[in-house]
Amino acid sequence: MRYNKDIENFPLFMKKPQKNTNRIAKVNSLIEHELGPILHEFLSGEKSLVTISKVETSRDMKWAKIWISIFGGEDERILASIKNGVFEIQGEMNKHFATKIIPRLQFFLDTSPRYAQHISELIEEIHKEEE
Repeated sequence: MRYNKDIENFPLFMKKPQKNTNRIAKVNSLIEHELGPILHEFLSGEKSLVTISKVETSRDMKWAKIWISIFGGEDERILASIKNGVFEIQGEMNKHFATKIIPRLQFFLDTSPRYAQHISELIEEIHKEEE
């Protein structure tokens, strides 16, 4: 039987045990926690509510996809404003992060709340027609 050089008496056909399986989840949570106030300050002049709905960090921690929901405003304009100021937002994020590798931020619009609202309206419409 062949053995892996890194781990004594560990067969090659078996998978290595993973270390820190919660690492990415913790990084996602940290990004969400730190980025909320930064976005709030960045968009202080806007009359809309911007929330972070999901954070997906790559396994190598080089990229982080940030899914945001925008309520009460022009979605595309606010998203464009965030994307134009991504370097300023990234700089603020870098000041708050204390890890060796800091993920690069990418922002995407989360349309699921709008879609859920649309489905709700359709269901209400069907119920009104049945009455």
